[in-house]
Amino acid sequence: MTVENRSWWAKGIIQHCAWNATISCPLIEAKKGRTMAPLEKRLAIIRDWCKSFAVVADVGAGQGRLARALAVQGQQVYATEKTLKGWQELTSYTRSFFPRITPVLGDGIVPLLALPTSIDVAVIAGMGPRTIQHILRQDYESRAIPYFIVQPMQGLFLLRRYLLENNWFIQRAELVKEHGKIYGMWLVQRAAHNDRDDRSPFFWVPKEFQHSPLFQSLVKARVIQLNQYIDHASLDTPQLEAWQREKQYLTGVIS
Repeated sequence: MTVENRSWWAKGIIQHCAWNATISCPLIEAKKGRTMAPLEKRLAIIRDWCKSFAVVADVGAGQGRLARALAVQGQQVYATEKTLKGWQELTSYTRSFFPRITPVLGDGIVPLLALPTSIDVAVIAGMGPRTIQHILRQDYESRAIPYFIVQPMQGLFLLRRYLLENNWFIQRAELVKEHGKIYGMWLVQRAAHNDRDDRSPFFWVPKEFQHSPLFQSLVKARVIQLNQYIDHASLDTPQLEAWQREKQYLTGVIS
């Protein structure tokens, strides 16, 4: 990003923040005085992981539930939303936390890269695996954000494979079960070298979750899914060999 473009982004962000500090509308007034509902388990874990970071980005913050919890915990939060409508709603829910929470309009982490403040960790939670991959790629060249916390709503194994294939080192991992569904999350940073080995069991078996009582259930569910893929695949399906290899390693874990 050129100096001119960075200045343009920063100017836009400042304008949005100024509006946030002064705007008044019925929607915002109606949200004043609302009490904060308890966070879901997955978000509570992410909040706790952020305790050691001073400046946190909440990417795709929605109504700012995690952002508000982080602000109460003491973090400086930059919360992003991609659309103007989403940003306006985020602003209305977080206005009373300004300037501890700064709502930012833009796609993923792109507008954050223009900020004069360094981001210690960016949280990308509650999205699909491909959306999370898209956002991670936005920091590929600048590598301005040292840590990311990622939590997909589905496609856990797909995202994990992407992380390993693209030089992301897993620092921390956790599983949680809510409403009958298992969710996984990772704290990751970029590795200096690509040490992946798709012949290694670690590439296919998420051993970082082995400490969790949910590990066996997670692996069993994945094996069932792989069996369905394999049963419906033809011999020339490109992913067939990878599915078979993954199934082989995972079956060894639960047998």
